[in-house]
Amino acid sequence: MHAARSIAVAAALLVLTLGLRAAAERLQAPSLESPAIILIHGGSFQMGSDDLDVAAAAELCRAQPDDAPLCQAALFSDEQPRHRVYVSAYRIDRTEVAQRDYLRCMQHGVCPPPRVLDSDARLALPEDPVVGITAAEAETYCGFCGGRLPTEAEWERAARGTTTRRFPWGQHWNSRVANHGLSGNRPGPLDGYDYASPVSAFRDGRSPYGLLNMAGNVWEWTGDRYDAAFYAASAAVDPHGAATGDELVIRGGSWRSPPATLRVTQRASLKRTESRPDVGFRCAYNVP
Repeated sequence: MHAARSIAVAAALLVLTLGLRAAAERLQAPSLESPAIILIHGGSFQMGSDDLDVAAAAELCRAQPDDAPLCQAALFSDEQPRHRVYVSAYRIDRTEVAQRDYLRCMQHGVCPPPRVLDSDARLALPEDPVVGITAAEAETYCGFCGGRLPTEAEWERAARGTTTRRFPWGQHWNSRVANHGLSGNRPGPLDGYDYASPVSAFRDGRSPYGLLNMAGNVWEWTGDRYDAAFYAASAAVDPHGAATGDELVIRGGSWRSPPATLRVTQRASLKRTESRPDVGFRCAYNVP
């Protein structure tokens, strides 16, 4: 009986040891999931497009027959000249702000409701990006979270890294890794979504820093005023957009944008008091 008890104790100790070892391995194993907020260290990158990029954009634009007559190089001139910019360290949301996240701000009485009904299954499921809000309302949410809207330079660096890639995932267009549309502001079915997709979708289209949906799904507000000629006079360190104007830069394209507008250098604008069903945002955060 004594021998049997010894064997039982030894077996129990073995099970306990294996359990502790497995737990330790789980704690030491690197996580395959990126954090919700990404730290981007200070550094420089090439912002904007050169002549080859603009020519490629015009060619991609012409692939949409309805848009072909408009697809001249001048259409993308506000992306030039390409210029080197230094951006100080900051943090930025890995995903666009989701409906469920924005709801928490509403429940605290801080954020107003969006202008898209929560019963709209095309655009307002809990994991979809919040849309139908103005720039000021986006700023209110970011402030509620301790952040702000990113500058245009911060947004582009997060999308392309220190490379000169034209899309978050690389140099060439890929219709399967972004929620995009067709010419004429029509949704496109090739990506599997007619309208909004969850903010965590399309992981194969992530940026060099691991951010999702920097191309497509929804346009994203930045905190910078828009000026088509701003790049010619841009500051070399932490540029902050034009000094005046009532339109802010939006970036990234949306579920109803054709491929050429999903490039990381594409610039568009919207009045800060306006809202659209395909414009959302993500927040950036200062680093002490």
